[in-house]
Amino acid sequence: MRPLTVDTGKSKKIIETMDSGSEQRAPQVCSHCKSIKKGCDKRLPSCSQCLKRRAVCRYGEPSEPRRYGDEVANSIPAIDSSSSPSTWTSIPRPVLGRLNPSMRVSILLMNSMSEMIQASVLEPNVSQSVISTDAIFQSQVYHIIRADDHYIEDVVNRYFNGVHTWIPIISRKRFVDRFRIQNIIPTADFSILLLVMRLLAQFPSPDPDIDQEREILYLATKTLFTQVQPFVPISLALVQAGILLSRYEQAHGMIDAAYITCGTASRMAFTLNLHNAGCSTALQGSDNWLDEEQALSTWWGLVICDRTIAYDSRMEGRPLATRSIREEEYLPLEAEEMAGTAPVMSPRYRYFVSATTLLNIGTFGRECQSTYILEKAQTAIQDPNFNQDKLMTLGLEMQSLLSTVMNQTAGRWGPYHGATKNLILGMYTLHCAALKSESIRHAETVKATLDTVTRMVIDIARAFNASSADCDLETLAPTIAHIVRCAQQHIATCTDPRIERWLRDFEALRRMLGFFAGRWLGAAHELRVINQTADSVLSRR
Repeated sequence: MRPLTVDTGKSKKIIETMDSGSEQRAPQVCSHCKSIKKGCDKRLPSCSQCLKRRAVCRYGEPSEPRRYGDEVANSIPAIDSSSSPSTWTSIPRPVLGRLNPSMRVSILLMNSMSEMIQASVLEPNVSQSVISTDAIFQSQVYHIIRADDHYIEDVVNRYFNGVHTWIPIISRKRFVDRFRIQNIIPTADFSILLLVMRLLAQFPSPDPDIDQEREILYLATKTLFTQVQPFVPISLALVQAGILLSRYEQAHGMIDAAYITCGTASRMAFTLNLHNAGCSTALQGSDNWLDEEQALSTWWGLVICDRTIAYDSRMEGRPLATRSIREEEYLPLEAEEMAGTAPVMSPRYRYFVSATTLLNIGTFGRECQSTYILEKAQTAIQDPNFNQDKLMTLGLEMQSLLSTVMNQTAGRWGPYHGATKNLILGMYTLHCAALKSESIRHAETVKATLDTVTRMVIDIARAFNASSADCDLETLAPTIAHIVRCAQQHIATCTDPRIERWLRDFEALRRMLGFFAGRWLGAAHELRVINQTADSVLSRR
């Protein structure tokens, strides 16, 4: 609690009108709290007493002994945040930078609990509801966010103007409704979701000292996400936090951590029956409608996250965390439909994910459809009866949808980047598997297709580089590294003698990766790989 301060002039006047039988000299005003509280019939404690107890004078403090005893209060020598700076802010940054990361995270989390400890130990009048589990996690999250001079409102606006555009799994209206009452009735799951949103807004920095702050923020977020699960019931907000945290880890090259986090979020989603979510039949715009549509969007966000991680080359042989996609599953709403700024079709006419030939599908729906087709390709490749006919059928389906998506993008990388990435990755996966097949009948056609897809990736890179100055990096998903990896691997194995052309192509890919590396460390890792590949190609000369 904040100490109640009283004007010193008024304090002096009160002292002068005290009982004439007291000492001639006015009583010494406590140097710690500088005040006299209304209702106190005794002289303020001396400075030595106040400093010994490390507590401020409180208005109407009861006469009964402390609930926990003075020995407990004395065992916390620096609990009063009003008289000394917090541990986290008082330690110089160079000193913090030399500490072990686990120690830094511990200091950050302990510092965020200082007010809660003060309320629960030194303030016996505080209601136990004030120091509930939800309030504790809220206090920790808010302190962590404000530790680097950020405000909660800024975090929310930045998230919905950036990350939300490429992973629209949260209803903004429902989020804002909960956000308004969070300070009155805090919930731990919502607090953790806020912290993950803050983490996703953090850019890497070329300065190691500054970038270490981002790493500490990640460690604190992962710690609290793990800690909260035994204390509160599973909720949609926790599933959403797990999806976002997993996407962050995957985008920054922490593929094993992303795999585990996604698996945790998946188990929570199954517990909430999200895997059976469908489009809502409730009154459009109502809270029930938003909750049910948000559940469907969250499930699709989890499915896409799971496939994005699983199709990484380092994840080969590991099972998916979610079930297979069914062809009769409904597509989720787009962000503008969820927000009420675009008309929504009746549930009777909502589209299935398998309706890939339709033309008026939005960005989120296209990413779901491309994920569905990519899974079909992966399943076909693993089938021992995989043959040329299946290759041709799936290949044509991918080419058709890719052509539709490229027309919708109008040559821009951004709005449909998720779908474009999935379809290009699917083309590479399917045709590379066909080349390894002993029953391949049209090897030259397959090679020509791979060359064409590679040329498409390079054209995307050049078009992006030409317009990168106008791109908002916050709205771009960390998906570009996947298709660049496929392109550079194809170039490395190509026997085309025009090495100069390939080197120019490598340069275009490097420039695009360099732009994304300013946001996602996974792109920086891929940039190092492509530099090694370029050196290998150059050595052939």
